[in-house]
Amino acid sequence: MSFSGKPTTLVDQAIANDGFWPDLSVSEFQHGYRLPAEYLRELLVDGIALSMGEVNRDLARRKAAWQAAGIANVETADPLLLPERAFMAASYKRAVYCRAKAYLLQQFATVNRRESAENLGKEAPERSEQFLAFSQQAVRLIQGRGRMTAVLL
Repeated sequence: MSFSGKPTTLVDQAIANDGFWPDLSVSEFQHGYRLPAEYLRELLVDGIALSMGEVNRDLARRKAAWQAAGIANVETADPLLLPERAFMAASYKRAVYCRAKAYLLQQFATVNRRESAENLGKEAPERSEQFLAFSQQAVRLIQGRGRMTAVLL
């Protein structure tokens, strides 16, 4: 069920990744991140694909390091090489899906705008910023960094 009370039709579409990171699913995204029913399939796919590209770019160094260690795919990695493979795959999906939700929440005002039914829970800027922060936390976790980084100047 959407924020608007409309039933959400799950879109059964896979989004192929680069072979190293897990493939993504529009229906998994819709189900796990409760997106409004008003979003069209194309907008959902676009949001996930753009976010996937950004997260893949952010994690390029981690990917290269893992590939150098003999890991060809995060989900199917040898548990001796990557004991946390399931956790890393789930963290990757969180990074992408949270970034996609942040992007899509910003788009909602152009998808459906009714003055009498404005819902700040899905349109407020702090909602998209919060999901961007969730995404970045997941990226930093995969990179092996903490939530914050300090640099001595």
